Amino acid sequence: MRSCLAQTEVEMLKRNGNRLFKWVALAALLGLAACAPTTLEQDYGRSVRHNIAQQLVNPTAGMDTTPAVGLSPTAAAYELEKYNKSFKEEKKATLEMKLTTPSY
Repeated sequence: MRSCLAQTEVEMLKRNGNRLFKWVALAALLGLAACAPTTLEQDYGRSVRHNIAQQLVNPTAGMDTTPAVGLSPTAAAYELEKYNKSFKEEKKATLEMKLTTPSY
């Protein structure tokens, strides 16, 4: 009887040990996945290198005082108005239930 209990205890420890090993392996894999470089990290500094390259192409660009050509004044005013409205909080439509009693 004693050896039968010991065998079942050993089997239970093996099963629990396997479960523990699986959880530890899963946690290790998730930890390693968190260390993988992201797209942002791979692209880090590209804008700085681009700006430096642009300064090498035209170093006197900062001295140019002519205004930038872009949108028409009407389109620019519309875009500015739309941009400013994006910060205002809009009231969200809510459902209302009204209880009415019939009038006889």
